[in-house]
Amino acid sequence: MKKKLWGALGSAAIVLAACVLLLPGCAYIAQAARGQMRLMAGRVPNERALQTVDFTDEERDRLELVPQIKAFGEQVIGLSPTKNYEAINPDFQESVWNVSATASDRFEAHYFAYPIVGKLPYIGYFDKERALAERDLLDDLGWETYVRPAGAYSTLGWFKDPLWRSMLSWDVEQLANTVLHELAHATLWLPGHGDFNESLATFLGDEAAARYMESIRAERPDAYQLWQDREADGALYRATMHALVKRLDGLYGAGLPRAEVLARKEAVIAEARRRWQELPWRLDGYRAALDPDRPLNNARLVQFRIYNTGGDAFDDALARFGGDLPAFIAAARSELPVRRKEGGRSFDPWTALDALAPVAD
Repeated sequence: MKKKLWGALGSAAIVLAACVLLLPGCAYIAQAARGQMRLMAGRVPNERALQTVDFTDEERDRLELVPQIKAFGEQVIGLSPTKNYEAINPDFQESVWNVSATASDRFEAHYFAYPIVGKLPYIGYFDKERALAERDLLDDLGWETYVRPAGAYSTLGWFKDPLWRSMLSWDVEQLANTVLHELAHATLWLPGHGDFNESLATFLGDEAAARYMESIRAERPDAYQLWQDREADGALYRATMHALVKRLDGLYGAGLPRAEVLARKEAVIAEARRRWQELPWRLDGYRAALDPDRPLNNARLVQFRIYNTGGDAFDDALARFGGDLPAFIAAARSELPVRRKEGGRSFDPWTALDALAPVAD
């Protein structure tokens, strides 16, 4: 056991030491490595945790579902088999806090450069105070910012990612979607194309989770109905946010003086908040999403150009495969990395996606 534990901690320690010794200003990577070490150090195999940890009935139910969800993703959907989520850290109470930033008068995201995976439109911290300090620095530089907690993340195969205990309080579909989303990241990641990677994983997570929920409809009717309510609210949420983004895009492209743009923007956002309460929400969480204490700015809205965009392109691609999700995944996993290598700097993953199709018999 000690040897296995050092294998995980040793890898993180090597990364941490290399960063500190070789890269000036590597405080961010150092804190990330320390957080990862804390997460990995307390992991317990799921089977042992079920025998030794005082879980609630709901937590136990969710933990017992995880291998079923993984097997569905790997065997039915065609996502890559991984060792992720085969262990849990039952004492890890931390969150990852993601910080994103945009220009205040246009949807121009600030990108953060990472080793190996390339650039992403957010940066994550295990320490909330560090995240808030990053936010304040970006604010001082004139960016508009948004800080949000992330309930899980993927190390893209560098570590065997464990579950967090907080994930066991989620609804069945939310847990399934997250597990399948992270398996999608492990299945296909194109370095340097963060927007596309997140959009693809979101699409695959949604599609795979929907098929999983259909598969358990008879045995878990309450979970299925809650998912249906979330689907209805989620569709309304995305449509409303996209409409707001479109309206602001028109304002930003109108060629008005910056001061006037910002004044009109505030009026548009105030109107959006007022209308929000009139919409036919099913769940309280969605109804409260634009409450006065919730930030609503470009930095929050830009995610709808990252996580919630590209749906039509993916829908079209899946349709070319006759709705066969495993076939689509297999083609994307085998062809897109090759096209990226061949295309070099001129490679556009969206163009490559448009060209993705089954091989003719």
